[in-house]
Amino acid sequence: ALMNKVFVETDRRIAIQSAIHQLERGDILILAGKGHEPYQIIGSTKHHFDDREEALEALNISVASKNATI
Repeated sequence: ALMNKVFVETDRRIAIQSAIHQLERGDILILAGKGHEPYQIIGSTKHHFDDREEALEALNISVASKNATI
C-alpha cells in the first residue's frame, strides 16, 4: 500500500540508510539520480560517494540488526 507521507532527507547517506532500514519483505527500493557516479559534489569539492557501497553497508547493518532481534 502506498503511504500518504513524504519524507525529505538532504543527507544522501542517511537517506539510503533510512530507506533500507524501513524495507519490508516484497518492497523494492530504487536509488536514482547518482547511482552511476562514484562521487558527490558538495559546494565545489568532489567527495568519494558510491550509492552501491552505501547501500551494501546499510543492507548489512539492517540485516544484522533484524537478525539480532529475532
